[in-house]
Amino acid sequence: MKAYNWLVWYVVLVKKELRKVKKYRFQLLHAWIVEHFDPCRVADIGGGKGLLALFLNQSGFQSIVIDPFDQSLPVKYKNLNKQKFKISKEESVPRINAIFEKEMAKDFNLLIGLHAHGSNMKIIEATAEHKKDFILLPCCVIDEPITPHADINWFDSLEQYANLLGLKTKRFELNFRGQNKGFYSKRET
Repeated sequence: MKAYNWLVWYVVLVKKELRKVKKYRFQLLHAWIVEHFDPCRVADIGGGKGLLALFLNQSGFQSIVIDPFDQSLPVKYKNLNKQKFKISKEESVPRINAIFEKEMAKDFNLLIGLHAHGSNMKIIEATAEHKKDFILLPCCVIDEPITPHADINWFDSLEQYANLLGLKTKRFELNFRGQNKGFYSKRET
């Protein structure tokens, strides 16, 4: 029992807060983006229902979801303080219902891929080609144009690929359970 109490003390006092559940990933990524980027035109690639784009738009960004599947915003969500909010049926985010192609990047300043199956490498390539910024939280190699090898870390290989294309990257970690690690490239202005 003493070991358990020590662990709780360590997590509460040293780590400051417990990990959030995965459902808060959009709220946490939104807060991180607002802290690290000025408002700009954003492509939320593989953005699903559009909750991240909604949060960004409320913070002065101009976000568009690019996703081949047309989905409605969720009807409700909780903020990081666990307050409940309803989203009216009239509320929406702009969408492009298509698979992301590199040429689409020219209309945006920041490309975001939160578990963007089949688009991670395209996001990196588009960023290099069109001189954009990107944020990636990659999870797996589904629909990517490479064959995964058991002894190669997908996350590391993506970051190395970005570096080979001349992009300087930095890593970050968000406070939620699951694949919460990402990397980004931000052009110096």
